[in-house]
Amino acid sequence: MRFPLDIDASTKESLLFWITRYVKYKTNTLSSRNVKHQFIIQTAITRLNNAPASIDEISEIVKEIRKGGIEGVKTFYIPVRKLFDYLMLQNIYSLKEINDEMVIDYLTSNTAGMSDASKKNYRNAISNFFAYLSDHNENEPNSGNGYIYHLKLANWQGLSGKKGNKIPSYLTEEEVQIFLNGLDTYKFISDRSALFYNLIVRLILHTGIRISEALSIEKNKIQEKGNYFLIKIVGKGNKNSIIEVPKLALHPYYTLWLREYSCPNNLLFCSPQNAKREASASSVSHKIKELLHYAGIVKDKEGAHLLRHTYGTLLYSKVKDLALVQDMMRHEDPATTRAYTHMDNDRRRKATDVLDEMFNNKHF
Repeated sequence: MRFPLDIDASTKESLLFWITRYVKYKTNTLSSRNVKHQFIIQTAITRLNNAPASIDEISEIVKEIRKGGIEGVKTFYIPVRKLFDYLMLQNIYSLKEINDEMVIDYLTSNTAGMSDASKKNYRNAISNFFAYLSDHNENEPNSGNGYIYHLKLANWQGLSGKKGNKIPSYLTEEEVQIFLNGLDTYKFISDRSALFYNLIVRLILHTGIRISEALSIEKNKIQEKGNYFLIKIVGKGNKNSIIEVPKLALHPYYTLWLREYSCPNNLLFCSPQNAKREASASSVSHKIKELLHYAGIVKDKEGAHLLRHTYGTLLYSKVKDLALVQDMMRHEDPATTRAYTHMDNDRRRKATDVLDEMFNNKHF
């Protein structure tokens, strides 16, 4: 269904209309595999259908959608939410006045100081929003033709590289040991909490899985094969994968954790404070950041994803096989995996020595 781009004489009301439609669109199209509270999602969609009166109300609805289990909607919403505030200061009278220069000005002013990865997320979210507008507005009733936004945000120079790739932060082997030792001395609020973080940290360090994947593991999807656990996970795009982890890597935390109260929905992990509640990815990641600081480790990028980057970087440093690392990290794009070659000094030095030897032999 298509709607006029300017659905109201007020630019503010038009933007609220389209942002509401966009949030509903993302809610309906993002992966719903982690939805555990269907009623919350249904209520949120009903509120969206009833035309929220303000951007703050839309923000409240987005929080409810995340609480219901569709966390990815925040990644697309926050940049659009900030764009709304920016456009309110521009005194435009039609959404057709929004052009490439205006959007780049917004990105430049609102992403200053962010990592390239965050800037790329903003750029992608904004591009996605205007692509949605282009596909769903129409200039004349029943014409099927709408106003098209031709934004060239790929040329935005706010990113340090063409694709905004960033050298990932990671823990050295020595820092990994310091971190694990810190877990042994940290005073957790309960034995259950200590078991939870010791187990999930070691699981991510030994497999490189995402925190969302770890928290979605079901106990009946774990099998034992010799000295290994075979664990079925559901990754991005609802793709199933089997990961392996040595039993000794999780010993004795896995066995002790299974003796705790069972988690809801047959999940392996649930809240370390309340066995009746599911664990929050953001809360767990924040706690891991706190644990890193306790161990005296401070990085540019912290939390659970730092552990995933550590796995990818250290794996590549040992095997020097980019295809293998891509497979183990479950990256679709090889360019994503290439970021983990940043510490491959041996190969760079070898290339330098080869050229130096060649030039010296020529007696230039």
